[in-house]
Amino acid sequence: MSIILQESQLIGAHLSIEGGYYKALERAKQIDANAVQLFTKSNRQWAARPLAPQAIELFKEKRNSLNIYPVAHASYLINLASDNPDIILKSIESASWEIQTCQALEIPTLVLHPGSAGSQSREQALDNIVRNLDYIFEKIPGLTCIALETMAGQGSVLARSFEEIGYIINQSKYSERLGVCLDTCHVFAAGYDFTTATGYQAMWNQFINYIPIPYLKVIHANDSKKPAGSQVDRHEHIGKGCIGIEAFSLLCNDPRLRHIVKIVETPKASLEEDAYNVRILKSLIKK
Repeated sequence: MSIILQESQLIGAHLSIEGGYYKALERAKQIDANAVQLFTKSNRQWAARPLAPQAIELFKEKRNSLNIYPVAHASYLINLASDNPDIILKSIESASWEIQTCQALEIPTLVLHPGSAGSQSREQALDNIVRNLDYIFEKIPGLTCIALETMAGQGSVLARSFEEIGYIINQSKYSERLGVCLDTCHVFAAGYDFTTATGYQAMWNQFINYIPIPYLKVIHANDSKKPAGSQVDRHEHIGKGCIGIEAFSLLCNDPRLRHIVKIVETPKASLEEDAYNVRILKSLIKK
């Protein structure tokens, strides 16, 4: 799997694949981004169309010619923590299809919401995730990594703490194929207040306590409409929410994170709003 190397930081946005996978790459270029996140299929449906060989080749050609680093995001329906046999079967089939698609498109990382415990204990649900991920990895060898996303903590949703994600990684037989996607809005809503230099360092100290930095694969750079600890997942434009611009400046100038791809998932009615947030992140990088 070829990986595009960049001298500058990798900064982009989640963009639509309407019209073909390659269209997300072209849209990234339009907003002056060098990275993009995309869905490999409808994020609200289980069903997926078979991949056309022409679509695969066109995507790879465009990725190389435009020099855009791609990341994929898995369907929101997938819940590998469930104890419902029907949901588990569909989740395994869907996650397997998405990994295979990423490998065909040579996308190195697939971001995944770990799942929800429902009426189970959190411990039982976390063990379900480990078991189902191991089953998928055993069935589908390859290089694509699943990056478990940090979550805001609403209801029985898992991965609201670094400890829970660290547990999944440590218990898996295939930890080398697992990583982490840190969503700034989600961790803030979950109670990690990193709006000051002291709070920022405290958050990363907690992260490192459970997860070695090399497991960090993606950062979702989103401000938050709601305050720290609210457990409410509401994204806002960078610098216009409760997190504020200083935290993102710390993020963009942390030498440990220079090589980590940063993706905005902020509210939008047009590409210009994505372009705005990409420009803001770029402007924060100190020369």
